[in-house]
Amino acid sequence: MSWRTARRVTEGWDHVVLLLGGCSGPDARGHTDLVFRFPDGEYAPLLETEVAALDLVAPLVEVTVPRYSHREHISAARGVPVFGGYPTIRGDRLTPGVLGALPRADVTTITDRLGGLLTELHRQDTSRPPLDRLPPAWPHEDRHHLREIATKELPSRLTADEMREVHLILDGLDELLDAPVTPVFLHGDVYSAHLFWEPGRSRAPGMSPVTPGRLGVIDFADMCLGDPAIDFAELFEYGPRFVDEVFARYRGPRDERLLDGLLDRAWDHQRLVAVYMLTDHVELGKQSWARARETFDRCRSSRRPRV
Repeated sequence: MSWRTARRVTEGWDHVVLLLGGCSGPDARGHTDLVFRFPDGEYAPLLETEVAALDLVAPLVEVTVPRYSHREHISAARGVPVFGGYPTIRGDRLTPGVLGALPRADVTTITDRLGGLLTELHRQDTSRPPLDRLPPAWPHEDRHHLREIATKELPSRLTADEMREVHLILDGLDELLDAPVTPVFLHGDVYSAHLFWEPGRSRAPGMSPVTPGRLGVIDFADMCLGDPAIDFAELFEYGPRFVDEVFARYRGPRDERLLDGLLDRAWDHQRLVAVYMLTDHVELGKQSWARARETFDRCRSSRRPRV
């Protein structure tokens, strides 16, 4: 296979990603643009599970998700690099700014499709393969590590008032994560970096789209089992109205223990993510301090924002 452009992306936590453009030759398998993901050692065994889970979900949703066209090496023998590739998901990254500039009809389509995706994910039977191999959302060792880094490293970077807020969030950590809800299949990291919008196409400027816009969702590397509220948490970056509209279109498990207070728990999870982002910047440097601070400042209140 040959290609015209290649770009290496290293911003992820558990993969190196190679973006190839202008691909040709038999090994391109008819795809012009391809994404190849090379997992780190710890994640390598999970790539096969991720690919199988995507094969399960893709036919059920009106959202474009990765469909692996190059999968011969996802379960490679020891000592052989594990990797997989799929056709590039089209569209622009759905930042809050991009969303805010879209016509109302497009926003409605996005909330409808996203609600549908979360519905299908959360309805799946997690007792059967491949989902029975997924890890829990927050294992106890991760909780301990978060507390340790936050209490050791953040006091020199935050004010006393800000640290009080961090401690309030950490004090509620176990109660939140051990909430008596049945774990569901989660994407695990639904936010703007992983959402793409491809506008509909019109025959001429100003005319209604002939083909509707398409929502794409990438990076299922954090898929896990946990509280469905986790998949709503980071949607608060788009504002409470957006979260409410996605939830209004959500038809997840008919379990009142899951649905009761789900958005309040989602906000608590968003506050937890904010602390995690601060510690991630300090420990790994892959999260920018500016973005971590913006998220933390937006989540200072313990009360869920409402329209």
